[in-house]
Amino acid sequence: MDRLQSMLYFVRVVTLKSFSRAAAELGVSAATVTTHVRQLEQVLGVRLLDRNTRSLKLTEAGALYVEHCRQMLDDIRHMETQLAPRGKALRGVLRADVPVVLGRRIIAPQLPAFLRRYPQITLELSMENRSNDLIGRDWDCAIRIGELPDSSLVARRLGTVRWITCAAPAYLERAGEPRTPEDLLRHNCLGFMPVGERTPLPWQFVHDGRMAGMAVRGNVIMDSLDPLLDAAAAGVGMVQVDASAARALLADHRLQRVLADFEVDGPPIMLIASGRRQMPPKVAAFGEFVAGLLTESGGQAAL
Repeated sequence: MDRLQSMLYFVRVVTLKSFSRAAAELGVSAATVTTHVRQLEQVLGVRLLDRNTRSLKLTEAGALYVEHCRQMLDDIRHMETQLAPRGKALRGVLRADVPVVLGRRIIAPQLPAFLRRYPQITLELSMENRSNDLIGRDWDCAIRIGELPDSSLVARRLGTVRWITCAAPAYLERAGEPRTPEDLLRHNCLGFMPVGERTPLPWQFVHDGRMAGMAVRGNVIMDSLDPLLDAAAAGVGMVQVDASAARALLADHRLQRVLADFEVDGPPIMLIASGRRQMPPKVAAFGEFVAGLLTESGGQAAL
């Protein structure tokens, strides 16, 4: 019995919540994966999984053991990284989760450049953006907006959000251009309401040298800034968004920036990954790439 291989199979079964999906990912039969997990249970003398034809869940012993397995496998990967020859080509699958607006507006258009630079990396890009639980979601890394309270994650600051206010030229011709934030009370302001919240986030401006939130109103509220940008470009109303996300629409004159004298920096843009020591080389390379894109897009990257 190859104990490490059995541990790897067990971790994949738990992560994917399926023997068949784990087998498909690993390129072996479901019977092989089942045999490895059963052998682990026999060696340990405990049941790791309660399973039936419809579902499986960890036992108390299984929940404890899977964390031990993940840590051991992480230690092995870290040591292999440290021993690898410098300059060795990065390869393998990189699973990353990013905010929708960042993924669609900034990262996706530049993916050919990343893949030319790292042709042996397969990038699995998710835009779920619902949780910081990287292990449970089976992500190698994620990009999140704001400070992260979980100290068990390795984090790197990629840049800083720069809140800008903009609208389509056609909308401004119709409704007039605001000169102060207070003028927005007479405008249709498209609202962003994060999942789990009950009211749209206030817009941020500089007031008397300090950042201040301002409640605005409009007839469209969404839980993603990405479609709000499309609605604003279509002339529905005004939107407040990170400058880097709006760059292409501004360059094409589909959006026009207003209230520039009242703009303010927002929260940090963070790259997070699981691990106790440092980011794996693939994750670090992805972070450097995105930080460069934020700088090119007018974001304030922190390298």
